[in-house]
Amino acid sequence: MLNQVTSQGIRHALSIVALFAIAAAMGGCAVAPSKPESIVPPTVGSAKQHPQTVSVLVAGGVDTNPSTRLRLTNATVSEGLVASINKYHVFSRVISGAGADYVLAVTMVSGDFPSFAATFTVKAELAWSLKRADGTTVWQQVIRTEGTATGGEAFAGVERAVRENVAQGLAKLADLNL
Repeated sequence: MLNQVTSQGIRHALSIVALFAIAAAMGGCAVAPSKPESIVPPTVGSAKQHPQTVSVLVAGGVDTNPSTRLRLTNATVSEGLVASINKYHVFSRVISGAGADYVLAVTMVSGDFPSFAATFTVKAELAWSLKRADGTTVWQQVIRTEGTATGGEAFAGVERAVRENVAQGLAKLADLNL
């Protein structure tokens, strides 16, 4: 009888622990949308500044691609990218709409992260393309980056992966001879 009571107690305790683990995992993923400043890198690897203007187009976010694992909106990434270009003066100015010397298109291609782990390593893949106003492609590259976070802050891993992607993309843009 004592073994049966002890066995039931252990099962009950394990059930409670499992429920808390599931709740923690879900809580780590169900967070408020990111703010654009969360993807602005603290530094960019090049100090070169282009005198031309640029407009920015972002696609592949959760608002146009609900199946994306990166869970960022086009607007969040676009605003963060514009803030980054302005902060590091990669171009003389960002112009909304037509009229810029160049068009920078960034597409969130894919994201990958484990469904549950103590530490999350998020992989982000963004396709970058810079074209002259006449449509001639100057540069294009897919950039793959990673960001790590603990289980309780899983979404921070997405932000870190995309922030690193922005840092690498801007460094490559700055290194171009335009």
